[in-house]
Amino acid sequence: MRKKIMNNLILNGINVTSIDTSSGIFVGINNVNNWSSHYKSNHGFGSVTNSTVSDNFGLVIDNDVIDTPIESRAVTYMDGTQQVNNIDVKEINVNSLHTNAAVSIGDNLSNGWSAHGKRNEGMGRSVGTTMVKSNTNIVIDNDLIDSQIYNNNNFQ
Repeated sequence: MRKKIMNNLILNGINVTSIDTSSGIFVGINNVNNWSSHYKSNHGFGSVTNSTVSDNFGLVIDNDVIDTPIESRAVTYMDGTQQVNNIDVKEINVNSLHTNAAVSIGDNLSNGWSAHGKRNEGMGRSVGTTMVKSNTNIVIDNDLIDSQIYNNNNFQ
């Protein structure tokens, strides 16, 4: 593999409201290899950003016998043939980082990250300036087997 070289990277600023699951901000030389993300999400009312939500009713009924079986098999090989010189980042602002999210600067090897799960939410995520008032949310999740996760990663 050929060596990667980065010289004189200058960033004055990065502003981000939300970095979601298995996502990120990567500055420099980054080898991000074989990330895995498996999710099931049920929302009675979805996600909101900079909003007003009032007088709503959210109902989630998720009565599965077996819910969200996840099998992840990652095989990964990475080497560190890279070089970073003079990275100057003045400012990074991130309001919200979710599961397996990253802010990586410089010379990074991110090998085989895994994020697996299930979410049942009467109301989804609220990001930014959000007002929530007079809402009713009900979640009924009577699973026999819930979120069975098998994660078999083979890293070299």
